[in-house]
Amino acid sequence: MSDLVIDAHMHVWDASWLPEGLRRAWARQGAGRRLPERDPEDVLGHVAVGQSDPDAGLTIAAFDRVGVAAGLIPVVDWTIVGAPAGEHLPIAALNARYEEICARNEGRLYFAAGLDPRHPGARALFEEAAAHPHCRGFKLYPAAGWDLRDPAHAWLFEALVERDLPAVVHCSPLGGDPLQVVRCRPAEVAAVLASYPTLRVSFAHAGIEAWWSEALDCATGWQHAYLELSLWQRLATVDYREFRRRVRMMRSQIGAHRLIFGSDICRGPREDPEGTDLARFLGMVRDLASPYQGDAAVLSDEELGLFLAGNAVRLFDLKECA
Repeated sequence: MSDLVIDAHMHVWDASWLPEGLRRAWARQGAGRRLPERDPEDVLGHVAVGQSDPDAGLTIAAFDRVGVAAGLIPVVDWTIVGAPAGEHLPIAALNARYEEICARNEGRLYFAAGLDPRHPGARALFEEAAAHPHCRGFKLYPAAGWDLRDPAHAWLFEALVERDLPAVVHCSPLGGDPLQVVRCRPAEVAAVLASYPTLRVSFAHAGIEAWWSEALDCATGWQHAYLELSLWQRLATVDYREFRRRVRMMRSQIGAHRLIFGSDICRGPREDPEGTDLARFLGMVRDLASPYQGDAAVLSDEELGLFLAGNAVRLFDLKECA
């Protein structure tokens, strides 16, 4: 069994890089999560601060501690949906910042550039991002208010196919204020694949709870669709048997060669600074290759190696890590 591990969905950021409008929306969400409700202004100063690791120092130390070879950062373009209250970094500057971070952590970090195709000059922004040496795809986040099937955005998918670059598409109902998550349903992604069947797509989060079976069924019909299981540590922690059952179904329907490991950890001083949570999830994934309470192994050792790294190497062209 290969020991190579790639966390193909994780984040490195600083709170100041996020659009103010988005941070204010997150403050509103946080203010309403308990009674008595708080004033969002009292919450705003704390938003994402505990998840900040701007130089990736905590991340690389955690990777070393846990045994993760490399990580892929999907950059989310929130700059339009988060702009009404101000914008901190234009998307071109944000993508350039991730190129700098990855270059400083050569061989350990890569990124999928963020792009909202509604930007004026979006095609030029695409070309600029794709030219970054550590850019290995594009993160698409239609919940920010745009439709994957809008004919005005066809150029984006044509460009991805022409360059053979994968798309990482947010496929989760999680989000809330100010997002429109229905635009991220796996069926919407499958509709795009009907027009671009050679497009390589990672269904990020694989639908989580509300849409996981839809994600699986949609991915089953397309040769180049991958299910990426970041955030699935939530299920694995509370119901490990059910986690195994679902992964077994995925292996049966689309094959272990189309499963991608990721955590979606936004590491910082208050979120998994030592890598403990990542290590725990990694252990539960590795145990898929072993029997569990009378349940046969879900994956062979070879299939586990594909899930943990081999598939990410192939999808995101991370041959330097292999």
